Amino acid sequence: IARSQPRLCFSTVATTTTNTSSSPSSSNESTSSTNNKKEKDKKDDSNIFLDNLGKIFLSSIGLVLLFLLRSTKSNNSRVALREEMENAALLDPLEIEDLRCANSDFTMEVWNTIVEEIKNEFVARGISSMTYPQFLSLVMRVMKDVKGEGFTVQMGHLMDRVVIAELERRREGNDNAAVHQEGSDELPLSFLLASLSLALNSSVADRIRVLYDSMLIGNEMNSSSSSSSEGQDESTNTNNNNDASKEQVEEMIQNLQSTCQLVPDAQIVETNSKVPYQTFRVGTGSELAQRAREGYGGKKGSQGVTRDGDGPVTLEDFHAILKSRTVCAWGECYIKKSSRTSTSDR
Repeated sequence: IARSQPRLCFSTVATTTTNTSSSPSSSNESTSSTNNKKEKDKKDDSNIFLDNLGKIFLSSIGLVLLFLLRSTKSNNSRVALREEMENAALLDPLEIEDLRCANSDFTMEVWNTIVEEIKNEFVARGISSMTYPQFLSLVMRVMKDVKGEGFTVQMGHLMDRVVIAELERRREGNDNAAVHQEGSDELPLSFLLASLSLALNSSVADRIRVLYDSMLIGNEMNSSSSSSSEGQDESTNTNNNNDASKEQVEEMIQNLQSTCQLVPDAQIVETNSKVPYQTFRVGTGSELAQRAREGYGGKKGSQGVTRDGDGPVTLEDFHAILKSRTVCAWGECYIKKSSRTSTSDR
């Protein structure tokens, strides 16, 4: 019995030792599982922006490069169109300046005499269009009556150039061959007067006024014919005669465009094609007038220059339209003056 007790004690000690040695192992396993759980929680809590910072940066750089490429292509498209217009122009600004300097005696007095003769000889008979030879014959006759035989339009071949080009354009647009055979080459009086204004040696303000008066010649003809057929209210006739209609202004701007009196850059308008980049085309007289009156492009574009985007146009409004960025007759849009009727010469 005395010998068996130590065996029991040894067994108890061994059991205690085994249990003691197994306790750190379970503690390590518990710590390891806790660490794994924390690492997993860290992964779940990661920032998406920081994890994809490289992709976001590269994407931003790509978008910027794409925007710059699109902007460059659009700008190149506009510049190419402007250069094409300049190369195809019938007259350049220096030729127009030479034409006016060569006709220093073609003053406002002579112009007014020519217009009065046109009213008496054509408008009074209800004629609003005529051939170029008829118009030129009347101009030459009046000029000789005013200042003698030697007085004529100097460098007239420049004016002939724009008139002949307009005749060819109208013939190409007319599919009726019978009209060509009959030789019906009549041009509107407003276009012929706009062409003659190329040689007028006057201030910009006077040139704008004579162009505006040229539009009102049609009103005088309409009012005289309607007054003879049926009685109209006098105040109505006066109002109609004093203001040019929307259509007359658009036609006059088209005439100035056809006679190379508008800056090429102002005539460029956007097309509906914006993908992959913005393209451009040459606007019509109607579009240019409408953009000048109503404005375009929002805050980054140009504001309208008239109080009313539609309806009749006063002389002051006509001044503002021709000075606007979308018309820019004779480069007047580059003259920075506050008044709506101020020009480069006053």
